[in-house]
Formats: sequence, C-alpha cells, structure tokens
Amino acid sequence: MKKIYVIATALIMGATIQAQNLVDFESFGLTPETYDNGSAGGGSFVIDGISLNNYYNASWMSWEGFAISNMTDNTTAGWSNQYSAYPGNGANNSVTYAVGYNIPEIDGGNGNLINSFKITNTAYTAISMRDGDTYGKQFGSPNNASGSPDGTNGEDYFRVWIIGSDFNQSQKDSIEFYLADYRFSDNGQDYIVDTWETVDFSGFAFDVSKVNFRFESSDMSGGWINTPTYFAIDDIVYISTNGLNSNIELDVAIYPNPVFNELHIKGEAGILRILDNNGRVLFIKEHEDYTEVDFSTYENGVYFVEITNPNGAFYQRLIK
Repeated sequence: MKKIYVIATALIMGATIQAQNLVDFESFGLTPETYDNGSAGGGSFVIDGISLNNYYNASWMSWEGFAISNMTDNTTAGWSNQYSAYPGNGANNSVTYAVGYNIPEIDGGNGNLINSFKITNTAYTAISMRDGDTYGKQFGSPNNASGSPDGTNGEDYFRVWIIGSDFNQSQKDSIEFYLADYRFSDNGQDYIVDTWETVDFSGFAFDVSKVNFRFESSDMSGGWINTPTYFAIDDIVYISTNGLNSNIELDVAIYPNPVFNELHIKGEAGILRILDNNGRVLFIKEHEDYTEVDFSTYENGVYFVEITNPNGAFYQRLIK
C-alpha cells in the first residue's frame, strides 16, 4: 500500500482530564464468523457511553449506520460479504470491529471526547474497486461498469470526509481520508487501503464529541455513488469527562485559536494552567477576569488551557 492521506498526530492529555479509554468491540462476544446488524431491534450500539448509530428496516431486512462484526472473509466479492474488513481481522489482529454503511455516526454524548480511531476498507468495497462489479467500475479503468468511457481516464478515488464537531455542534472541522486513490502519475503509487490506519483529531482546535461521515467517489452515475459506501473501524480512543463540570458550566472564552502571539482569556476566576501535548504545565497563575499569555516564544503545536475553581473545570485544546 502506498501513501495514505490523513492527519495523524499523537495526543496525550494531562492535568484534570481523565485517562484515555478504548472501545475495541471485543466485549460484544459474537459467535465466530457472525455479525450484528441491528436486526434484533435494539437500535444504536452503545459502548461505555460511546454511541454508534444503527437503523434496521425489518420490512426490507436492511440496515444503515453501523454493524458489529467478526467476519474474516476478505476474498469473496459482492454484497453478500458486506460485513468483512479487508485486512481479514480487526485492528492489531483483534477479532471484532464495526462496519459503517451509508450514514454512520459516532456520538460521545456530553461526557466523552473522541480522540482517534482506526479505519480500513471492507472486503466488499475493496474488491469492487479492484475488480469492478455489476454497478461499480474497476478503478484505474477509463470505462464505467457498463464498459463505456466515463471521463475519468482511470484517475479514480474513493474517499470519506470525517467530520468532527464539539458538544454543542457549534464548531466543526474535517479530515479527508482516501480509502483508494488512483490519481498518481506513477501508477505504481495507486492504492486501495488494505491495512488499519489511524484517524486522529488532535490537530483540531476544539474537543470532538461527535463524528459524521460523508462519502465521495469518482465513480458516479445519475448523482449516485456506484462504489459501495462502506468502511470498517476499530479501536476508538476517547477521554471520559464524566465527574467533571465542563466548559458548558464555566463561562470562559479564549481567543484567538489558533494563537500566534498573544492569547486572551476572559471569564470566571480560577487557577489557570497552560499544558503542552505531553501534559507538562508550562504556565500557571491565579486567573481573575482577564489574563493575557505571551505565546510568541512557544513552539508550534497542540496545547491545552485549563481553568479550575470550586464550580468545576474548563478545558480547551489550543493550536499554535
């Protein structure tokens, strides 16, 4: 596999923010070579407060959102093999993972911050792109699935926009991840993702509480994507803020973010700390109503602003 275009940096939280937690789906205890697509009518899958949406239509026996799977068949083509991850297992050779289809969404609620997760292709989608099928073209071919020129000249791609938002849905940012890319001048660099790759939100200027997904493909007809709109995910890393009053309770504002020279902090009084990405305290003082911090000598990177008082805690990711 060649180049993977995705933001991926390490994140280590410090101070009062709690330790990282992991959703690896192993607790589902599925019988080997099975899946749960929501047919029992339970709705969204909730693991330790992390919710993965699921909509099952009993009339059509169809589903959208997420399914949980431990299928290992990464060679059979077609829709009947829609629950298998292309690597043939979960991340880090684990057994169980989740499959996202059409309109998947991950929701941390008001108590969890989502830091990262692993992503890869499903076998159904990867084999469709590799070989072509009834509806989807063979990537790299100048023709569509019907054998007619499609105007791409074989420069195909399939990507998913990964859209992170904060607690209040007031801030959003996105990462584009290419599950396949055949647009290179050197065809030897063309690839279909066949390994588990990390998507990391530490470069965002805010804490991510909800993740949505949007698919794009070079293989289109009539406004519809012909490429099967699936992916697999595993190892969701999150921080639980349960037990802490968050910045929803404390009326604090920091600006600008990203910061260049001067950082301005306004709002409730408390102990103010600036921490680096390794959790080291770089600045501490008693904050009253307004504090100005000189950031001109700080290196570019990710920082955290924290204010604590008897009413709770405010914390905010900061980019320079």
